[in-house]
Amino acid sequence: MAFSEHCAWLSKLLALSTLLINLAFADPTVTILNGTYEGLHLSSFNQDLFLGIPYAQDTGGQNRFLTPQSLNISWTGTRPAKQYGNACPDNNPNADAQYGMSEDCLSINIVKPSTLAANQKVPVLVWIHGGSYQVGTSALPNYNLTYLVQRSVEIRKPIVATSINYRKGGWGMMYSDEIQGTGNTNLALRDMRKALAWIQENIGVFGGDIRNVTIWGESAGSFAIGQLLMSYGGRTDGLFHRSIQESGSAATAWYNGSAWYQPIYNKIISQTNCTSWPSPLSCLRTLPYETLYPFMDSSKVEGPGFYPVVDGDIIPNYPTELLHSGRFAHIPHLYGTNSDEGTDNAPVGTINTDDDLYTFLYRDTGFNFPAGVVREIMRLYPDDPAQGIPLNTGSTRFLDQGYQYKRVAAIVGDVFYHAPRLDDARYYSKYSPTYIYRFNTRPWVNGTNATFTDLTGELAPAYKGVQHFSEVAFVFGNPAFVGPWDEYRALSRQMSEQWIQFVYGGDPNKEGLPTWPKYSEGEKGLNLVLQAVGRGYDGSYVEEDTYRLEGREFLTKWARRRHV
Repeated sequence: MAFSEHCAWLSKLLALSTLLINLAFADPTVTILNGTYEGLHLSSFNQDLFLGIPYAQDTGGQNRFLTPQSLNISWTGTRPAKQYGNACPDNNPNADAQYGMSEDCLSINIVKPSTLAANQKVPVLVWIHGGSYQVGTSALPNYNLTYLVQRSVEIRKPIVATSINYRKGGWGMMYSDEIQGTGNTNLALRDMRKALAWIQENIGVFGGDIRNVTIWGESAGSFAIGQLLMSYGGRTDGLFHRSIQESGSAATAWYNGSAWYQPIYNKIISQTNCTSWPSPLSCLRTLPYETLYPFMDSSKVEGPGFYPVVDGDIIPNYPTELLHSGRFAHIPHLYGTNSDEGTDNAPVGTINTDDDLYTFLYRDTGFNFPAGVVREIMRLYPDDPAQGIPLNTGSTRFLDQGYQYKRVAAIVGDVFYHAPRLDDARYYSKYSPTYIYRFNTRPWVNGTNATFTDLTGELAPAYKGVQHFSEVAFVFGNPAFVGPWDEYRALSRQMSEQWIQFVYGGDPNKEGLPTWPKYSEGEKGLNLVLQAVGRGYDGSYVEEDTYRLEGREFLTKWARRRHV
């Protein structure tokens, strides 16, 4: 072969190799019922991402304060799905609007291994973000699903992971007599069910198994999981098959009625000059988004903000009534709380005496506990810092937070999280395999200059302890939030695998993992305490569910006074 021919041959070979490489790493496309989307190939994880895909119509204009409307368009050609969608409106745009904020916000994100075979179908995991039902978005970096999907491939249990946006605050849970009468209640929950219906229609082309869908959430996302389990008295309609709840129950949320919400609604109607319309709700649908937005600020609404209501439809009764009568989805559950949940809700610097605590519990909480009940709670939760929260901090008082800070933290943590979880676990486990955890590893907090290669940070403040949200980083497995310590990364790998095992078969157990008994295998209920090995922790172990038992059972008895 002549030198010139040899060079020409090498040039063609190089061009062919380049073409094959480009094809191998080309951005993926997928065709759903409405048309074709082009996503992103993430070569560093060997994953395909499809971001910001609408699962319902724009919720603005005539669709505002209306049940989510199915997509009614189709197209030829290819649309991009390469960026997270707009956050649904809230009063925290600095944190939530990185990818925009608007009423055109009902979107889903899909992360899948690129290595799935053409006809392979794997379990689907659906993440529902938290944020007190008032703020948040699936696009927050804490909710990056790539590391969890990567872990699923590592253990040879690949999954398709998804996350969704839904309407929050008054945009998704406005209530009034008119809204009740028109059937447009609890829109946040209806959004979630619409997203699950979209998954049933479309996830197969991404490699997802529509017969194996797990719904999963934390904080308000966990409230929502509990509410979805109870929707229509326990009707799943085949939309989901397992549940994971992290730090929150359907009975954590508030269920105020029209006596509470009607004045809030009337004020918004007055502020927007809609009082003279035959249907003020119709008037609100004519307003520009920019006009309405300032009056929908959840932070300016007295009390906890906007939450779902008992509407006699999607939520037919109080959640405790549905729970105790067995009217919820009888599917496998993985569910837990963090040891020191109460530090997230405890008032700071104001509870120093018994009188301060009494006033807070009787007058300032919205619990509607009678005076005698408040006194009994104070007896069950004495002013003994060794029994307070954060757990295992002995006689330390954290005086900057208030002399009786640990006492009130124990009470409010049990009111909102540990008591409802106890009640849920007892009834869930009557009908289905139920696995309960207590997370007990104080989280690492990344510093402002942290990178993936040079992480800087420290433990969360001691007075916060194993606070609300602590476990999230360990499940998602993002090293930027887990931290640089081998002990913490090992716990993260353990928990990610346990969650994935549960997603696959409804059981988090596997050889090499800590044994996790069903809750019902112990007469008093059994929890798996999730801990690191090292850094002051002795690893995971099983406990009876008896901590602060008398107090938790008493709070459960009086839960109805919180309208749950």
